[in-house]
Amino acid sequence: MGSNTDRIRRILSDGAAAPPPPAEPKLRQVPAAEVVPAKLDAELRARLEALGVTSAARTPPPARHRIYGGPDSKPAPQPLPPGLTLRPPAEDFPWADVSPAGPREAPTALERMVGAIVRETKHGSFLQVERRIPLAAFHGAIELERALDHPVPLRPHERGPCQRTALTARDAVFLDTETTGLSGGTGTVAFLVGAGWVEGDAFLVRQYFMRDYPDEDALLRALAEDIGDRPLVSFNGRSFDWPLLRTRWQMNRYKIGERAHHDLLTASRRLWCSTLHSHSLGVLERHVLGLERGEDLPGYLIPAAWFDFLRSAWGGTIAQAFRHNEIDVVSMLALFARVGAILDDPIDGVDAPGDRLGTARLLLDLGEPEQARRCLEVGLGAPPEEGTAPFDERPLRRLLGHLCRRDEAFLEALTHWRALAEGDAFDEEAHEQVAKLYEHRFKDYPAALEWTGAALEHLVEGTRAYEAFAHRAARLQRRLARMKPGSRKG
Repeated sequence: MGSNTDRIRRILSDGAAAPPPPAEPKLRQVPAAEVVPAKLDAELRARLEALGVTSAARTPPPARHRIYGGPDSKPAPQPLPPGLTLRPPAEDFPWADVSPAGPREAPTALERMVGAIVRETKHGSFLQVERRIPLAAFHGAIELERALDHPVPLRPHERGPCQRTALTARDAVFLDTETTGLSGGTGTVAFLVGAGWVEGDAFLVRQYFMRDYPDEDALLRALAEDIGDRPLVSFNGRSFDWPLLRTRWQMNRYKIGERAHHDLLTASRRLWCSTLHSHSLGVLERHVLGLERGEDLPGYLIPAAWFDFLRSAWGGTIAQAFRHNEIDVVSMLALFARVGAILDDPIDGVDAPGDRLGTARLLLDLGEPEQARRCLEVGLGAPPEEGTAPFDERPLRRLLGHLCRRDEAFLEALTHWRALAEGDAFDEEAHEQVAKLYEHRFKDYPAALEWTGAALEHLVEGTRAYEAFAHRAARLQRRLARMKPGSRKG
């Protein structure tokens, strides 16, 4: 049995090794012409000169292609928001300073490095690390205790079987996994799981680590027992972490129930849609939480670090994955506090006017149309931030126009659609909405015909849009022809 386990481990670990770099393509180098013979005619000489073969010097080979682009192609770092300074994580994590070039110690060295214990269960054993972080601590610029102040409302598909409408930090489990790959499927294993929950005046972070494949059953059963049926908070966990864990539970013949699950990635993409170029957890930590991780093991290197640990039993690199995972879990609690504060007060909680569009859309998903309208209206009247270009307010007006019409605030809807239609660029939808409002809500057929004709001047004859406006114009002309002259609105 042991030999089979070792063989499986060796095959899987070797398969996860980084692939060798692709070989450089062998191209046949064609030397440039040494000298153009004098007997060639003038026309051919001119062509050769245009091709750059008139010099006796050898043409240098082309520069080697860079897969990820050169140094100049890397985007410049995005500046931090005004007044936000970077701070360290909530706790000075006491990880040992182990150099990769140092001596490789015995397997028990990993337990000492991360402060782990061996948790024994009737299904086996695994390593467990547990830390208590005071809620009064700051994680970057966010005090962790603020996560208790604002429940986060849940969208319909996040509510679970109990149809929970909101989630508090005290009720939730914050979950993050480190896996053997990102492809999913039955061959991907979560070898390190971090789970955090509020316990008294502290945030308890418990990490479950597989020393080898036989530890998985004990790890998964202990994790299921610890989290119970509590709702979850994750970062991209609805798409990856939780489905992966459910697959592993199923393969180990263990059933886990459905529950409410809030994914912070979805909310973050809405709330900071215009101000952040990326919505990865690292970018959110830097620009929203004001957090500087310091030296950290990148996530894409963590699978290889675990396979290296399986082969060599050296924990110097995989120990850094514990720190990476713990910061992820604590960052989710801090981000939960920030999301809750914004959704509780979207008028004053949103910093950048451009982010009000995504905030309003999130509020609509949560069934808060009045809050969404107020958020958009405040965004229209907000001055641009100092040192930044004015933001494009047209998307805000467009959504406001739709919301006002749905709420039967037709005059306000007309105001927003006319502002879009009177802009510098032709807006087909705005012209259509203005014409509809004048025709169906205000019964002002001359005005509706005027806006329809203005749209026809910008459209190409024969297109579907042109035919639709032409049909509307013909209908309006028939209506006006049937009306008495004194009854027309001007």
